[in-house]
Amino acid sequence: MTKNKRVPALLIAAAVCFVMLFSSVFIVVNTGHDCTGESCPICCQINLFENTLKTLSNTFLAIALALALTYSVLACLSVFTAARQTESLVTLKVKLSN
Repeated sequence: MTKNKRVPALLIAAAVCFVMLFSSVFIVVNTGHDCTGESCPICCQINLFENTLKTLSNTFLAIALALALTYSVLACLSVFTAARQTESLVTLKVKLSN
């Protein structure tokens, strides 16, 4: 990965980690708050953060499954191609002299 792409990728990863950490801390700190009823703003925020965490966890699961599937396919492909022996002038020990 080039440096031009590495910095934005690290910034996005840091932002996602910050959102996950902040959401978790907010939920833990405000779990036992004094609720004012159905239109409680803290309950609204807790619900929003729970949905965010669920979405991010599902996204990470999908990415992990895609990477595992890709790795498995590439590993199987490399096993099949390694088993097939290719012939070349070096493997046939051909002397190239005029």
